Amino acid sequence: MNPREDLKTLLDNLAAQRDELLVQAHLARLEAQEEWQQLEKRLSELREKAGTAAEIGGDTARELLATAKLAGDEILRGYERLRKNL
Repeated sequence: MNPREDLKTLLDNLAAQRDELLVQAHLARLEAQEEWQQLEKRLSELREKAGTAAEIGGDTARELLATAKLAGDEILRGYERLRKNL
């Protein structure tokens, strides 16, 4: 190969990698948005349950609190996954 062909090959390879990265970044952004929306929905549901638990009291409230804590931990792990992928 001559230098001109080498340069063209290099530029073609760089363009192909750039295009692939753009597609991957776009897909990652869509996945992150979808996960964010799911986490927001779960957080909203958790807030609702927390309000109900505060009104009920007793054993039922303790059960709701335990369930809420598990849900909260899952939401927190979801936020950590998102943060890690940024």
